[in-house]
Amino acid sequence: MPGGLGPEQQQDVLTASRFSVVIDGYEIASFSELSGITTEVEPVDYMSSSDQEVIIKKLPGKRKPPTVVLKRGKTAGVELWAWHQTVLLGDIVAARKSASLVMYSSDGKPVARYYLEHAWPAKIEIGALKAGSSEVLMETVTIVCENIQRVAP
Repeated sequence: MPGGLGPEQQQDVLTASRFSVVIDGYEIASFSELSGITTEVEPVDYMSSSDQEVIIKKLPGKRKPPTVVLKRGKTAGVELWAWHQTVLLGDIVAARKSASLVMYSSDGKPVARYYLEHAWPAKIEIGALKAGSSEVLMETVTIVCENIQRVAP
């Protein structure tokens, strides 16, 4: 089916209404938006030659650390901020934790899970808000890890 998904592929499409970060079996934060999961390997040029020609190939080079960007309405919970404070204080051993990113369907069932090895919150951003406004104060967190792996829900 050009330009669209066939019936078999439509059944495989995941939707999620909530995302959570779980450490040691404890959900430390829940999010309403996943801005993205990024995993990247920089291509490098590899040159080989023979008597007749020079061949340039692209090969996998340096891995960039995977990142996960999540967004939510600011809550009263301090677990995420405390984890980030550990990073800010330079306690690298305590800051790097193995965590799971769990995606839940609208009925609360897990639909996907990612394992984040040696993860740590590199950035927390609290959005702008005017006093007296009825808007929701938004919090965005960028989590960096050494390795990310898709595992069973």
